[in-house]
Formats: sequence, C-alpha cells, structure tokens
Amino acid sequence: MPPVEDAPIELEHAIGISTIRGGLHYHPNGREYMYAAGASIIVCNFDDPHDQSFLRGHDDSVTCVALSPHGTYVASGQSGENSDAIVWDYETKSLKFRLSEHDHAVEAVAFSHDELLLCTLGGRDDGKLIVWDMSNGYIVTVVSNPNCSNIVAWGGFVRDVKRRDTDKYLFATAGGTKATMWSLDPYEGSLESERITTEGATVRSITTMVFSEDYTTIYCGTTSGDFTTINVRQNKMAFKPIYANGGGVEALLTTVKGGVVTGGGDGTVTAFDSRLEELAKLKLPAGVVALSFAPDGSEIVAAIRNGAIYRLRGDLSRALLVCENHAHPVRACSYARESSDRFATASTDKTLRVWDANDYKASATVLVRDAGEPTCIVYTLDFLISGWTDGRIRAHDAEKGGPLWLIDHAHRGGVTALQLASNQRFVMTGGGEGDVRVWELRSRELVSHLKEHRAKVTGLTLYADDMHALSCSRDRSFLCWELREEKRVTSHTQRMGGINAVALSRDQTRVFSVGQEKRLTKWDLRDPNYLECVPLSSDNTDEATCVAVSHNGAIVATGGSKKLLKLFDAGEGLTRVAEVVGHSGAINDLVFSPDDKQLVTVGEDGAILVWNL
Repeated sequence: MPPVEDAPIELEHAIGISTIRGGLHYHPNGREYMYAAGASIIVCNFDDPHDQSFLRGHDDSVTCVALSPHGTYVASGQSGENSDAIVWDYETKSLKFRLSEHDHAVEAVAFSHDELLLCTLGGRDDGKLIVWDMSNGYIVTVVSNPNCSNIVAWGGFVRDVKRRDTDKYLFATAGGTKATMWSLDPYEGSLESERITTEGATVRSITTMVFSEDYTTIYCGTTSGDFTTINVRQNKMAFKPIYANGGGVEALLTTVKGGVVTGGGDGTVTAFDSRLEELAKLKLPAGVVALSFAPDGSEIVAAIRNGAIYRLRGDLSRALLVCENHAHPVRACSYARESSDRFATASTDKTLRVWDANDYKASATVLVRDAGEPTCIVYTLDFLISGWTDGRIRAHDAEKGGPLWLIDHAHRGGVTALQLASNQRFVMTGGGEGDVRVWELRSRELVSHLKEHRAKVTGLTLYADDMHALSCSRDRSFLCWELREEKRVTSHTQRMGGINAVALSRDQTRVFSVGQEKRLTKWDLRDPNYLECVPLSSDNTDEATCVAVSHNGAIVATGGSKKLLKLFDAGEGLTRVAEVVGHSGAINDLVFSPDDKQLVTVGEDGAILVWNL
C-alpha cells in the first residue's frame, strides 16, 4: 500500500543527525542551517526550534549533502537499491531533479561556483563520475571514476598562461592517496584529466578537499591529522604537510584572507592564517565531522560525532551548543504518565536523554560508561528506569541525570523489557532467557519470578490495577499473569513466528500483537483464538517490532522493518488509516503522548520523530 496522501498525521519535528562528513551547512541567508538525518534533509532556523522543513525523497540513508554557493539548490545522494541523487529547490523546499544514473551508492556531490553544474561520484561498485546541467537536469558528461574517488571540489574556471579565465570548468577529485585534476568543456561535454603529482611529497590518505577562495591552491585534509597543499597551476602537491590535530582532519574550510580552518577527529578545531601558522584552537567534546562558515564569516557551525551541533565564533574564542542528538540507533522511548511536555529516549550510544517538547532540547542527559547498551526505558518526572544488555536495571534522576540506584544481575541474558507499576511500588522486567521478574522499588529486592516463556521476553504491559500483566515472547506466545498469586491466567499462541510486542486496549479486554508473522492481530483474552488479523504489507515482508494503542483507544500504531509508521482504526476491521515514511532504518519503538496529540517514533537511523495527530 502506498503512503496515504491525506493521512491524519504530519511530521512536527525531527531530532537526530547523520554524522556524515560534510553533512552540515550554514545557509547564505544567515538564519538557517541544514543537515542530513537518516533519509531526510532537515532545514532548521537558529532562532525558532519549531521551524523545521523536511526535504524527503530518499528511501535509504543519505550519504552526502551539498549546498550551492548562493544557497539556491541542495543536492543529496543516498545508498541502497535506489541510489539516486536529488536536487532540491531551497526556496520552495521542493524536488527539482531526481538523478537516477548511479548504482549502489552516491559517494559525493558538489556544485560549481556559478551553480550551473553538479558533479556526482558513484561508489566502488558504480564507478561513474557524472556532471549534470542544472538548467534541465540532463547529463553533460559521464566518465569512469578513477581511483574510486569519493571526494570532489570545484575550482572556478581553467586559466590560460596569462591567468585569465577560459570557458572551461576546473574541478578535482580524490580517493585514497591519489588526486586528479579535471578540465570540463560544458558545451562539448568533453573532459580532460591529469593526475596530481605527488613525487617527493609525503604520502597521505586524503579525507577532504577544498579550493582556496582565489582557486590557486587546493587544501587536502588527511587521515594523519595534517593537511597538505596542491599548487593548481603546477598541478603538484607540496612536499611537507602541516600538522593540525589528532584523529585525522575530517573537515576543512578556507577563509577570504587565505587562511584555513580544520576540524579533527579528536574534536579539535584549529584556525591558520594565510602563512599557515596556527592562530587559534578550540576543543569540542567529540570528533568533528562537518564545518560551515556563516555568510559573513563571523561564526562557524560544527557537527560532531556524538550528534551535537555547535556555533563557534570565527576567532574560536567560544562554542555555543545549538542542539543535541543521538548519533546511534535509538532503542526505546517513553512519556511520563502525567505529562505530554517531556519524553525520554534510550540509545545504543549508552545515553539516556529527556527531551522538552517545547523547544526539543535535551533537559537531561545520562551517559553510562563501561556498560552494555540500553534496551528499554520508563520515564517519570522524578526518575528514569532503564534495562541494559549487561543484565542490569539502572535508575537516574530525571532532572539532573545523576545515578540513583542499580540492580545488578537482574537477568542473565540481558534486560529486554521493562514496565513500572502505576503506584510506583514495583517494576516488572523481562529477560533474554524467558524470565519475567518483579522487583520491589524501595528495597530493590526480587519479589516474584515467573518462568513459563521458553525464549526471550520481547514486551510487557501492566494493567491499571497493577495486579495483572501481559508478557510476550519469541516463543510465539503472550501470557496474562495474576501477580499476587504469581500464576498464569491465560495463554495465547500465534500460529507462526515469535511475538515482538503487545499493546492493551483501553477497556483492557483486547490485546494487539505484532511479530514475525508480519501481521497485526487482535485478541480477546476470554477467547483462545484471535478475533482479527490483517497483513502489514501486501508482499508480507514488513515485520513490525513495536505496537501502541492511543489512550482514547481509537488508534493502533505500528512500526517495523520497512521503516513505515502505520496507523489503524482500533475498531472492527482494523482499517488502515495512514502509512507514512520518515525513518531510513527500522522503527524500534513508538509511544503516544498522554493527551494523544503527538506520537513519537525512534529508529535504527538514530532519529527521533515527533508526529502531530
């Protein structure tokens, strides 16, 4: 089923960034910046966190992004089966051209200085270098990509012996230790190439490349933490590189005065003057992946590997945090029962974050070092409780993020599911070996051990009375428990495949399950057989990993391997009312806000998407 055009849901906000090299850009209008996040390009306003625009046309992770010099166009490429490059009109935020000549992946995109041409580089399995005409989207020329280059930079026009511009365009490509200079006649579609001479120069693996403002010099960042220069006229690399930072040079800018700014894998941003002598240095908390100048050069916007974005003064005297993001897959999300203004997430980067829905900033961040990965989370306004792959249950202060307590060895196979009682007196957990356990919250002592599942527990749900609970498992069953008597009340078994998640209806008599059967199934706890069952996709390939029911009981939401958020009418027939795409990876968890006005989804792409209902 294609996405529903008039779906009763719209994307309100996205939290997340793809930490790809060069994936962040400061727009020449001075108010906005843009970056890649999963399969989308997000345009943000520095002054209004609610003002976001989404460029959505890819169906897999974006691999590269370029902004044209005057900010007229955006170009992006993707990996995957449909490895298209897309050109967007920035003003209208609409798709201008879809360029579908590459296979497997687009490695790099770059605009010419006059915005008339675009160069795209395919990956190793594609092997094509293509130049496109931005007036009509047609190919100007296509050649084999030498040295499997994955970096491209334009350098104005080719100059004659008297240093006058000709009508031929100049650009350079690089891959590994080799670089090539190109001369393009756009009218004939002819390309001439010449390998850049490295004889006598220290051999380095090139990570990034940029021309100087006057197009006479190329600066190349390297994996060795230094950068080297190439004399364009002589087509020759300098003998000795200039050291910049540790961890490799991952980002590089040039200034109008002939200086250079580098961003390093160790988090160091370093400024050099026109003589390439160090002027200033600033250290950020993680490795730099992208740098971009403001139009007047007064500040720099920087993206770092842990997902944070900073604004730096041009003289590197100060860094201001713009926003935080998860840079790794997000496994779980949770709202506090009593508030729709905040929600919490847990990521494989070993962080837990509490987000304020008013400005979408992280009000609290927890980083747990020397631990496994969080798999599940419960949020209250006072504390966070999380389950981890190392078998521990951890609690942290929801305001300041400090540790409160720890239950060690809670589950030998890791904690896979977690629920907090509404009276906050106990917490219920599921484990990788099929155990369901109940812990008294005040003493953190084990008060109940329920062992009937034969495989990993994938989900838990507590009834409003805190006396009954549901657990589901990869053993194809979900069980209803009477907690005071510590006994199973009912057992329901799916015909094929394990169950990934269950959700309870508002009247607490209906149960919705999803799993490896790739269907949404409705059950009545008083009936051993299911009531209704609908496939999640026509080709039976979409395995849902999560399911949730709105608090008013009207809507059932699912997310899964096909990256699609699907909404169903919870009434008879389980009619699908919406199907929308936002994530570029599998959806791992979803949750309705207590007022049912919003729905939060989190995924393998590291993105947190907030949807308005």
